[in-house]
Amino acid sequence: MSSTAIQPPHLERLLRRIQGLEEPMIQVWGWPGSGRSALLAVLLQSSGESAMGLSVGDLAEEREVRKALRAAAERGARFLVASALPAARVSALARWLTPGLQIVFATDRRIATPLPSAVLAPQELLLEPAEVAALWHLATGDSLEAQGAACLRAASDGWYEPLRLALEATGGSGLAAGGAAALLAVPAVRSFLRHQVLGTLTEEERDLLLAAPLDPAGWLAGEGRRRRLVEECGLWVEGGSGEPDGPPALLAAYLVKARSKRPAAAGRPAEGSGLAPSETPETAKTGAASSPNFVLGLLGDPIVQLRDGDSRRDLPWRLRRSFQVLAFLASSPGLAAGREEVIEAVWPREGERTIDRNFHPTLSHLRRALEGDRRGGIPPPLLFRSGVYRLNPEIRWEIDLVDFKRRIEDGRAQLERGEPAAAADSWQAAWKLYRGAFLQGHYDVWVTARRELYLRLHLDLLRDLGDLHVRLERPAEALDAYRAVLVEDPLQERIHIAVMRLYGAQGRRDLVRRQYDRLCTLLLEELGVEPMEQTTREYHRLMV
Repeated sequence: MSSTAIQPPHLERLLRRIQGLEEPMIQVWGWPGSGRSALLAVLLQSSGESAMGLSVGDLAEEREVRKALRAAAERGARFLVASALPAARVSALARWLTPGLQIVFATDRRIATPLPSAVLAPQELLLEPAEVAALWHLATGDSLEAQGAACLRAASDGWYEPLRLALEATGGSGLAAGGAAALLAVPAVRSFLRHQVLGTLTEEERDLLLAAPLDPAGWLAGEGRRRRLVEECGLWVEGGSGEPDGPPALLAAYLVKARSKRPAAAGRPAEGSGLAPSETPETAKTGAASSPNFVLGLLGDPIVQLRDGDSRRDLPWRLRRSFQVLAFLASSPGLAAGREEVIEAVWPREGERTIDRNFHPTLSHLRRALEGDRRGGIPPPLLFRSGVYRLNPEIRWEIDLVDFKRRIEDGRAQLERGEPAAAADSWQAAWKLYRGAFLQGHYDVWVTARRELYLRLHLDLLRDLGDLHVRLERPAEALDAYRAVLVEDPLQERIHIAVMRLYGAQGRRDLVRRQYDRLCTLLLEELGVEPMEQTTREYHRLMV
């Protein structure tokens, strides 16, 4: 969470809940955007020496797990806190966990644990009406009546992130009495549901939800894969009896809207085939020799190029909006989006007359810009089927966003297999692909939402890469990664501590002092606070 984000108002309630639990393993199991990360950050900050964070490096191998557990026991900590816990490491943690220690970890899907486990279910992370009113006040500065809070809670189920996004975008206008439709009318909310909720699922899983009955009786009916998916992800709300009572209202409303925009299934590569999203088995075999090869750089200053062998040629863009359509499709799941989604992104404030006059000419310009003087000799670069526009999978699209995410996932898989050096190489390659903010120089609503998503991925990558380099005893590389984090988010106290430790290991107490002084100045000027007590203690330890 950035320093400017609104603090979820349900953290105090959830913090008391965690502190009252006695089970050795505690799962904070919630939907994306339910405040899980903020809760773990507050738990670490408020617990002082009694809580210790677990990095990705601490969880990479059993040897590192044991080392982290010993350090926690020597400190006398009660909580070990992990923002994510690989299922493969659950047994190792349980095997070496000492009495008095509790593991608290966030998870998208419930994990079976060998030791007794308490679970904060997704429904517990939802805001109560009074907390909805508190969020309203934080976001707008105004008060919300109890009836309005109850209506907004019913429309959102108390789902924190979409509520925050809607309030920040509208100032609350029309939300309290508008139901789920008013929330879904906010582009940032739709982007959140599309990318941070459905975008975290596999294509097969998205198809299962899109085909699901959305009535309360049908959402959890049957015993097939769809029901298992819903149960694993906790994607339901409870009725008055405490029993599952259908999908979250916002998700259901979005699925209804998305069903009319589903891309045709024909031509999709099978899940897990290893092909890039823009490749089909046929083009993979032939290398798409007769088709063009487009290079799209959307991280940093935008790049659109045609690759011809070893050479590249920049493509001209006379119409800004035709480029926006291309960028929107290239950064959407499956390189596809429905007509209404394209309109909402590129013409968000225009009337129907303006849209009718400009929509098809813009797409015609996009096609002509991509085809150049090769019209008739190549497959059409842009397809339209069943109300959905997509980049033609018969053409090879080299998109930095796709490669960026793939290399991050490759690194995680290599770490799971016990290959930390290979993981570091994959993550280093992903870092090189991040040339800057998503679509630098563009400030549309949809761009801002995706920019925040990729910045978060970038910062998480750098933090994990720094931790991994420390584990691999590569202090110079670790410092590079940590410093890059602080350039983007200078208030990450945990990263300042990591940098001070690296300086301390080099015997550079002057640099330890400089880093600590810089942190103190930043916290005072930006937030009006002092460093955490554990940070100051670590500073004095390093200065001895």
